[in-house]
Order: sequence, then structure tokens, then C-alpha cells
Amino acid sequence: MAEAGAEQSAASCARALAAFVENGKALLDLAEKESREGSCQEFIRQKIRIERKESLLGLIESGAALYSSLSVKRKKDAEDLWRKNDHCAALQEAIQDFQQLQVQWDAFLQRLDDELQLSAKTLDGDHPSKKRIPPDTPLVDARTGQTVTLEKYLGRGKKTFLVLIRQFSCLMCRLHLKDLERNQKSLDAHSLQVVVVSFGCEEGASHWLQDTGCHYDMLLDPERKLYAAFGLGASLRKVLNFSNMLLYAEYVANNMEFPRGLPTIQDDMFQLGGDFVLDKHGRVLFSHCCQSPIDRPSVNDVLCSL
Repeated sequence: MAEAGAEQSAASCARALAAFVENGKALLDLAEKESREGSCQEFIRQKIRIERKESLLGLIESGAALYSSLSVKRKKDAEDLWRKNDHCAALQEAIQDFQQLQVQWDAFLQRLDDELQLSAKTLDGDHPSKKRIPPDTPLVDARTGQTVTLEKYLGRGKKTFLVLIRQFSCLMCRLHLKDLERNQKSLDAHSLQVVVVSFGCEEGASHWLQDTGCHYDMLLDPERKLYAAFGLGASLRKVLNFSNMLLYAEYVANNMEFPRGLPTIQDDMFQLGGDFVLDKHGRVLFSHCCQSPIDRPSVNDVLCSL
């Protein structure tokens, strides 16, 4: 009986994984077709949207469905289940197809990055930690609409903790800021004032502030001068690579919703973010250039570096 149950479990794993791979291939085939029908920029702007379940982002829902069919919540748990049932030939074949899809998926995104000349690497030769950020960089106060500079925050007895977010609908950015708010006492004890920076427009910022209830100051950098100064690039592959999509699926599997952007504004989901602490002169004391939307430093990482 136990052996029969194990065989049934292995067969169920194989079917679930094969269904996921089939759907993933269909999404990739459609994306490759659509990317050849016009410019890469138009494809990215019009076809890669969370509202389009048939877009590349549809792999997130497919991943969540895979976890549900396996009665797990995480990619790691799914992989453990596959290893336990690796005696099943059908499952071994499905795993090989899964791995092949991953290679093809990431190669397609890399091709788009290459065609658009995007890079998640630093944009110049100096590492951000060796820089002094110009305090007179013009920015916009998201709440008042007034032009301000970093001088407003520097030299006032506190270090300035800049959190450069991605698009307004970035779930991981919101979770990161919630974590900072939960650890506000520790930040205060180290004389850190958090300032959120976005490259987005005032309309989007107003909606974001209302939607998140974030109490930190928010500055807008529409020309992305701070993003460039800190060496933050943009990349489809860093954001939408196969492994990340399955990690995003974990959030869906845990009943978390990805925020939706305002339909009236144009956002950039491929801009990467980062965390930087400046001293009173604008010198960088801590720098973390995110290599993916999930890649954010913990509060402890920041505090231990100071």
C-alpha cells in the first residue's frame, strides 16, 4: 500500500510539473513571437503587464498553481518533493523539461537586455561606497511638489538612509519599507532618518503614499540622477528571470497580492533599486545596489556596517 501511494505521489508531481512547463513554454513562445512583431520597447511597454495573464508575468500565477497542486508554499519545498520522488521516470523527464525551460526563458530575457543595451551593473567605474553624492541634486518633495535638494537632510545631526525604490507597484519595495518601519526604534538609536526616493511622477507618488500609508519623507528623482549616481541599472533578466518568477509565486501562494499601478501613468518595472546611507557631507557610508527586486539588505545588515 505504501509503495502504491508513493507511486501515485510521484505521478502527481510529474503531472503538475509537466502542466507548469507546458504553460511556461506557451508564455515564452508567445513572448518571442510578439517581440518580433515590433520594437523591443513597444513589446515591453504593451505586452509585459501584470494585467495580461498571457504575458511573461503569467508564470507567477502558474508557479503558484504548481505549489498548490503539490500542497507546498515554497520553491524549496517543491524541489525537496521532487528529490524524494526522483525514482519516477515521468518526473525525471518533467524535471529535465523544467530545467530546459529555465535556460530558454533566461536566454530570451538576456537577448532583450542585449538589444536594449540594459545592464544591472554599475553605470560607471566608481563603486557607490567611494562616492560623495552632490547635496545640491535637484529633487521634488512628493507631498508638497516643491523643489528640494539633499541639503535639506544633510548636516542635521543624523545620517540619511536613502531607499531608492523601483516602480510604484513593487511589492518587495513596500515590504522592505514596512520592515524599516517595524525597526524604527533601532534606526532612531543609530540616528538614521529614512528618505524614500522614486523616479516616478507626482500623481503616482501621491497614490503610492495613500496606498501604503508610508510616513517617511519621499523625494522624486524624475531624471534618475540619484539612480545614475549610485550606479543603479535596469534589466529584464534581473527582474523576470525564471528563478525570481518562482519566488514571486511564493507570495501569491501565501495569499499576497501584487499591487497594481495606476493605468494613467507610465512606470518602469525593470529599474533596479538600492539602499544607501550618507553622512552629513553626503559621503556614502553604506551602499547596496539591488541585483533583483527581492535583493534588499536587512536592518541588521545596514546597522552592522555603520
